Amino acid sequence: MTVYELIQELSRFSADTEVEFHVKADFDTDVKAKFDRDDEDDVQTVTVTAGFDEDVNYDGIKDNEASRCKPNITIELVY
Repeated sequence: MTVYELIQELSRFSADTEVEFHVKADFDTDVKAKFDRDDEDDVQTVTVTAGFDEDVNYDGIKDNEASRCKPNITIELVY
């Protein structure tokens, strides 16, 4: 998406309208799981699918326009 396209999308709304950011995603991640087997603790790394469905906060814009390989800006969001 270009900056122009984003501005076009946002221009449909009143300038006083609050903006919220919401992220919904499923992703695979590696975690350490502890198993109790035969009176012996066993720790193994397993892959699980985690779900994320939460509001996030705006944390600024990172300017990468001077990058030679892929000029862009990044809208930073934090949870």
